Amino acid sequence: MEYGWLKTEPTSRDEIKNLLTIVERDLKDANVAAVSQDRRFEAAYNAARTAAMIALRACGYRTSSQTGHHLKTIESLEFTIRADDKLIQRMKLLSKKRNATSYDAAGNVSNQELGLAIKTATDLRLGVVAWQEKAHPELLTG
Repeated sequence: MEYGWLKTEPTSRDEIKNLLTIVERDLKDANVAAVSQDRRFEAAYNAARTAAMIALRACGYRTSSQTGHHLKTIESLEFTIRADDKLIQRMKLLSKKRNATSYDAAGNVSNQELGLAIKTATDLRLGVVAWQEKAHPELLTG
């Protein structure tokens, strides 16, 4: 918080539930073969980033809306769910790819990259929910 990229803000069961529904929606969309690989990749990345945000919100924090706040959300995984460096580096690579796909050129997502994004999002969702069951069960709905 000393650098101003985090601010304290309480959360609620409803907020966590709503964020989980976003993760579920994006994971479902990421698996729709009729959609371009670029959009599927973006959906998978968004699911993973939102899962990271759930952990941050469960701890009572929010990133400030300044440049790089998505990256800070990813980096916060080290402190929220105690994610290992490999996961954080993979998320950063996915973020770079998502930016390139969104802003630079279409059609540059490979099957392997899409698969990695979907697997990362799925695993992170499971990891965040398992962590939350132990660390913040009061925020989970029955």
